[in-house]
Amino acid sequence: MKILDKFKVFENFANNRLQKASFCILLFAAVAFAEEFNMNNMPPPEASLHYSTGALKKGSSVTVDITIPDNWHVNANVAADEFLKPSSIEISAQGIHFGEPKWPEPLKEYSEALDLENLVFRGHFQIHLPIESIDNNYDSLTTSATFHYQACDNSICLAPSQVTFGLNALGFAQKSGLQPAPLKKNDDDETSNTPSFQESVNSTVANKSFAGTIILLLSALLGGLILNLMPCVLPVLSLKLFSLMKQARESRGRLLLLGATTTAGILASFWLLAAVVAAVKAGGGNAGWGMQFQSAGFIAFMVVILSAFAMSFFGVFEIWLPGSATTKMDSAGRKQGIIGAFFTGALLVLLSTPCSAPFLGTAMGFAFTASTPVLFLFFTAAGVGLALPYMLVSAFPKVLKVFPKPGAWMVTLQKIMGVLLLATVVWLLWIVHEQSGNFGVGIFAAISLLSIALSFAIGNIAPPGVAFFREVLAVGGSVIFLFVIWFAFASPKYEDEVDARFKARSVQLVTEDGWYRYTPEVIEEFAKAGRTVFIDATADWCITCKANEAAVLNREDFRRAMDSLNVALVKADWTRETPEVTKLLRSMGKSGVPAYAIYPAGDKSKQIVLPELLTTNAIVEKIAGSK
Repeated sequence: MKILDKFKVFENFANNRLQKASFCILLFAAVAFAEEFNMNNMPPPEASLHYSTGALKKGSSVTVDITIPDNWHVNANVAADEFLKPSSIEISAQGIHFGEPKWPEPLKEYSEALDLENLVFRGHFQIHLPIESIDNNYDSLTTSATFHYQACDNSICLAPSQVTFGLNALGFAQKSGLQPAPLKKNDDDETSNTPSFQESVNSTVANKSFAGTIILLLSALLGGLILNLMPCVLPVLSLKLFSLMKQARESRGRLLLLGATTTAGILASFWLLAAVVAAVKAGGGNAGWGMQFQSAGFIAFMVVILSAFAMSFFGVFEIWLPGSATTKMDSAGRKQGIIGAFFTGALLVLLSTPCSAPFLGTAMGFAFTASTPVLFLFFTAAGVGLALPYMLVSAFPKVLKVFPKPGAWMVTLQKIMGVLLLATVVWLLWIVHEQSGNFGVGIFAAISLLSIALSFAIGNIAPPGVAFFREVLAVGGSVIFLFVIWFAFASPKYEDEVDARFKARSVQLVTEDGWYRYTPEVIEEFAKAGRTVFIDATADWCITCKANEAAVLNREDFRRAMDSLNVALVKADWTRETPEVTKLLRSMGKSGVPAYAIYPAGDKSKQIVLPELLTTNAIVEKIAGSK
């Protein structure tokens, strides 16, 4: 068999300087990202909740349904021994105050492994939580619950874990508080065959629930569209612009094909993120929008691939195919454009999701607590929104005529794009600096320099026209070398430094810029003092967060306004995932940062959630109106 036949799978990458290298390195990102999330051996329990029928009022209740996988059990709410973790439930909703949970009677089972009689829950069981009071501005759509548990079988007990969930896609209530619930009919009931008033009421919640789901889906679509205008997309703006310039003189059919391919790349990345979220949730972990930037492995992957992309733009190396493949320049060039459009779309998503856009945060806040099919549906809607400008430009190509004809100037522009890609690497190094200081910057800068050096090596070892196996060895050897450097040396040292710095920061009551550091205990203290609280949920890697800080939160007029209103400023750091901040985001109905909220007089039950983009006047008006 000819060499060309053996490597036919690479034909789509002909004469392309970027895509095959990124394809080879993609495995690096997948493994590096996966290592950040440890999965339990037991699948997480199935969990759902629903309100009692009728208008919500004092005396209504919430029922939480838990189903434990076969051959496993969890400790009861009262542990049989001090070294066992009892089950517990936390629940919150805007304007709704819950009483103590009512647990089922536990089972008594003798454990040979533990040599004691344990109290456990198996299979399906329910937890009932009474509603003690309701505020006028309540919203049951924001209901979020977390079930904490320790799973055991006959031979082992796993580490304690948790699962967070909310109202399902067809089961949430609007402020009417009504819930669709099937009525149990009794054959002896004389009215069992006659539709009751309650059945009519249930049908009317069902309709509102469906309408609510559609509204949230439209919010995800609109949020994805707005994401194109957010500061988060600035690092990839150069790629988008250069791609449009190259396509400006293509035929209408060709533009439609390239637009569809870019959309496919965007959707593929969104579905990949949705799959990671589903996997993290299945393992009992906490997932959120932009969580990939909490992973050092993901940042390392982006540093490597962007450094290599920049070198390719500078002409340092290119990926080529042997033999007769080089004679098919026309078809290969067409394939190059299609593959390039796909990878541009995929990279656009990976770099544009460290921040939440208006409408997107609320929609994804619901999606992250919903079932896996609903999660994928919402990610698809957001992906379509992000891709919508490319779809419209492809359908109406007259817009592209503003670009000049392709020529020698594009070579210079390509090198400028390479500089902008290196600027994106500098942005990633800044993110690393915020988490680990100069020590971390040194590690990631070394990784970037290694990627650049390996790009030169590939260009010298395997220039177009030499034996093809040299290119395979050069690219494959570079990927393996980067794997070894990251996992054996860089990652352990970096993680130790970040953990040490994060722990040191977490014990500080006040941040470097004068904000109180968020803990539930701090909020309780302000509530006792009756002091209004403004909460900023942020992350070092969130560009929109930093833009809001520069434009509003760090300005002197904002500080003076908050001081005059006696408002306590509290910062919740989500740079690295913590259960406390994740729970706070869930209470706001958000899946990621930025997220802002006001607690009038410190009362979190009267939480006022603010939009992702801020102004001082809007914040002051909300605080003044809450008094």
